[in-house]
Amino acid sequence: MQKRAYQMLAAAIIGVSSLFVLTGSYFLLHNPRIPNELRKKGV
Repeated sequence: MQKRAYQMLAAAIIGVSSLFVLTGSYFLLHNPRIPNELRKKGV
């Protein structure tokens, strides 16, 4: 029972970390640019 809980915890941690890594590498590679018309004026 305890081993199964550790496996589920490890799977959840791996899933969350892979989500961060994949989205980070996506934005790093594609480098989205915000058009000047959509940028906030005050910033």
